Amino acid sequence: MKSKKYVFLAVLFLFLSAYALAQTSNQSTIEELETQVAELDKTFNVAARKYVSAYFDLSDQYYKIKDYEKAYANAVKGLRLDSYNMPMQYRAAEYEIKIKDYDLAYSRLNYIIEKNEDKKTVKAARKLLKKIPQEKIAELENMVIQPMYEKSILLVFYPGVEDVYKSSIAQRIEQEYKLTVKTADFMEAEDTGNCRSTWDEYLVGAVQGVMVNGSEAVIKQVLKAWGLTESDLETPSGREAFLMNVFYMSGYSEEDWLAFKSNYEDQYDANALIKQVKKTYKIDSDCFGILAVTAKDIYSGSENNNFLFGLASNNIAVMSLNRFVKYTDDKSIAMKRSVMQAFASTGHVLGIPRCSTPQCARAYPDSLAEQDAKDDVLCQTCIKNVNELYASLKE
Repeated sequence: MKSKKYVFLAVLFLFLSAYALAQTSNQSTIEELETQVAELDKTFNVAARKYVSAYFDLSDQYYKIKDYEKAYANAVKGLRLDSYNMPMQYRAAEYEIKIKDYDLAYSRLNYIIEKNEDKKTVKAARKLLKKIPQEKIAELENMVIQPMYEKSILLVFYPGVEDVYKSSIAQRIEQEYKLTVKTADFMEAEDTGNCRSTWDEYLVGAVQGVMVNGSEAVIKQVLKAWGLTESDLETPSGREAFLMNVFYMSGYSEEDWLAFKSNYEDQYDANALIKQVKKTYKIDSDCFGILAVTAKDIYSGSENNNFLFGLASNNIAVMSLNRFVKYTDDKSIAMKRSVMQAFASTGHVLGIPRCSTPQCARAYPDSLAEQDAKDDVLCQTCIKNVNELYASLKE
């Protein structure tokens, strides 16, 4: 009996040791993944797929230690980049049902059932769907967009748009609007008609400021040392060379100069881009219209307009990623901003009314702060308008 007791204690000790080791290992993995996500958050570009994997791997680790809230949070962040990851869609829905957020869970589970080809996952999704109270399902059926995959929208990407934005925007539009999304890469660069340079406008003012505040003799001496003349300051290239030297003389690096200069990029006329897209692409009978996506900064073509996030004309729209991306190091925020604008522009292509619900993804933002205050989902008014449109096409 005594020996059995010792055997039991030995087994118990080994079990607890193994468990403690596993916990330590999990914690170590979590810390490594948190570090990886933080690093990838800054670089993002070529590491985009790793970036997605890191979120999903981190979700797995938190799920193992039953920290379901963090597992859910990381799954959702990853799904913003790759909404076709059906196991993570299922995990997110599972947690949403657990906290009784039935609206999101219902929409997510139906997306799995409609778009997933894996019968096992679809079966599990149907089973999980039954955990939502029947009276709530009856209510939700009128609160989600009914599928219209026989109709499509064409997404056209200008050169310079990163692949991760292409795939994420396409996937999220398909998931939210429940229509087919077709994509194409535009072989031409953006039309430069009515393109304006905010950089040279800045250079003129900056050079004038230096000339007014500096003595004529010193300025001539400095120009000579830099291999420039006063007449060079009458040209854009001369003004840039002058200011660049002033920048370096002030102790800034070449990297600082390039970062500073990037704030004054050329702005492209959105109307010219819409005309370019219309001229190049034909809209098929099953297609609602076209959404063109550019990485360039855009404006309306009018001098009193600073910039635009997007612009639409009938069933053709153009949106810019420029200001969503360059003013933040948090790339998940940049992606969320871009997706919300894609939802807004898609609504214009479909022809549904503008939205006035403040938190809706389609609400008009006047600044990045207002864009960030919104949710990356459609409001009930927009859902109702989309359903009415789809229903009218089936009559």
